[in-house]
Amino acid sequence: MLVLAGMIIGALAAGHGARDILPSAAAQAPASGRAAQPPLDIPVDVAHLKDIVPSQSHAMMDVSFHWTNLWFAAQKRNWPLAQFYFDESRQHILWTIRIRPIRKDADGKDVDLKGIFDGIDTSSLAAVKDAIAQKDLAKFSATYKTMLESCYACHKASSKPYLRPMVPTAPASTAINFDPNATWPQ
Repeated sequence: MLVLAGMIIGALAAGHGARDILPSAAAQAPASGRAAQPPLDIPVDVAHLKDIVPSQSHAMMDVSFHWTNLWFAAQKRNWPLAQFYFDESRQHILWTIRIRPIRKDADGKDVDLKGIFDGIDTSSLAAVKDAIAQKDLAKFSATYKTMLESCYACHKASSKPYLRPMVPTAPASTAINFDPNATWPQ
């Protein structure tokens, strides 16, 4: 969790200037009419950061968005776009795991999401990546479905069997043209 807190503090520092987030000589002295920032209270600040970190379900909605659009990019044989959505999906799965690497199942037992993902990442997810690289729609369709089975196995291990992924029937975004030959402006 300290790594997560460090990442958030780093992101906030980058977005707002380190003097707004981290104590320093410059932050302790008022600058241009601004009040001095109080020093960090690590336990309180870490607790606050834990409170504002998005939930796993938030990150998984991003996975759902990208994974759904991946299907339609591949169906249109827009392989660069498919690779983009694959990469985004994988990165957001990793984000989900960073948010909460260990879940409790319905019996209160630990579920090691990173361990589960490590196996998926080198098997069914890697197969999807290979199908995209090979620009093989038939292989992609089969490996995509296998990956959905892997997703469902993780959901079941996490006592969430009601989260049943499926091949999408409509894109998650209607603002993206999946046609690789589309021209701009339209």
